[in-house]
Amino acid sequence: PFSVFSWEDLMGTQAILNPDVPINEFDVASIVYTSGSVGKPKGVILSHRNIVSNVHSICKYLYLTEKDIQMVVIPFNYVMGKSLLNTHMAVGGTVVINNKFAFIASVLNQMVDEKITGFSGVPSTYAYLLHRSPLVNYRDRLNSLRYCSQAGGHMSRKHKEELRQALPKHTKIYIMYGATEASARITYLEPEHFEDKLDSIGKPVSGVTLRILDEKGKEVPIGQTGELVAAGPNIMQGYWRDVEAIAKVFDMNGYHTGDFGYKDKDGYFYVSGRKDNLLKIKGYRVNLQEIEDVLMETDLVIEASVFGIPDELMGYKLIAAVSPISEDCNEDEILRLCSEKLPRFKLPEKLN
Repeated sequence: PFSVFSWEDLMGTQAILNPDVPINEFDVASIVYTSGSVGKPKGVILSHRNIVSNVHSICKYLYLTEKDIQMVVIPFNYVMGKSLLNTHMAVGGTVVINNKFAFIASVLNQMVDEKITGFSGVPSTYAYLLHRSPLVNYRDRLNSLRYCSQAGGHMSRKHKEELRQALPKHTKIYIMYGATEASARITYLEPEHFEDKLDSIGKPVSGVTLRILDEKGKEVPIGQTGELVAAGPNIMQGYWRDVEAIAKVFDMNGYHTGDFGYKDKDGYFYVSGRKDNLLKIKGYRVNLQEIEDVLMETDLVIEASVFGIPDELMGYKLIAAVSPISEDCNEDEILRLCSEKLPRFKLPEKLN
C-alpha cells in the first residue's frame, strides 16, 4: 500500500509534508531509452543514486545557483534534456522551455527577453545557430548569457572556433562528454582550456574515473589509443530486460563506452572514434569521424554524416550525407577540397 496525492492538493496553497515513502538509493528512478550510435533502442536503468550523484557533479562544475535561468530546446525524454531539468530543480533555478527551434530568431529573442544565463545543445543545435540564425547580430544583446554547453556527440573543430567568435566574450563554453548509461555526464572541459585543448573532452566529473584500456583490459600508456572505460556512482544499473546487452558493455573495469581515445600528459582525454565507426575499405581501417571533420572544414556544409554500404570488391563504399550551407553548393567542389586532405580510398563515393 502507498499514499496517493491528487494534483489539486499538491498545487494548493497549503503545505504538504513530504510523503513518508521509503526510497533506497539503488531503487529504479528512471528508464531512459537509447540506441547509442547504432542498434536497437535499449532501456537504460538509472537509480536515484545514479541521477543524484551526476546532478551534484554537473551543478558543481557549471557553478549553478538559484539565479541561473536555463533555456531548454532539448526534449526531456533525452538524457541531456532530463539532466538540464534535474540540475536546475536541484539548485532552485529556472527552466525556460522553448520548442520552436525551427524559428531560431524567436529563440534568440526569448533568450534576450528572459535574461537567459545558460544554453545547452548538441552539435546540430550549434550548427544551425551558426549558419541558420542571426546569432552574431545578437552578440551584444546576450548580456546575461553566462555559459553555453555542448554534449551529445562530436562537434567539429571548425564549429567550435566559429562558436567562440559568435558568442559574447564573457560567455563561457563547456565541452562535455557522456552517455545515457552514465546518467548524462562523464567528462567536461573547463572553459579556460577551451582554446589550448580544443579537441579534448576534458577530465572526468567529480566522482567518476575514466581510463584508456586495451583489448585485454590493461591501461595503455599516455598518448596511446584504447577504449574509454568509465566507473562511478553515475553508471547505470543495467538495461531493461536485456541481460545480454549489459554483458557486452559492463565488466569489472566499468562501463565500456565503445569510444576509442587517448589521454595526454596533462590528464586530458580525447575521443578519436567509435569501435562501430571503423570500416575496412580496400584493406585499410577507415575512421568515419576523420572524414566528417574534413567535410566540415570545406566551409561548404553545416552538418556531415559518413557511413558505409557493403561492397564485394572494396568491403564498403563510403557515402556522405551533408547539409549544404547554400543552394549553389557543388558536390564536385566539396570532393575536390576533401581530396586535398584525404587519400583516394577515404573519399566518399557519393554525396547526398
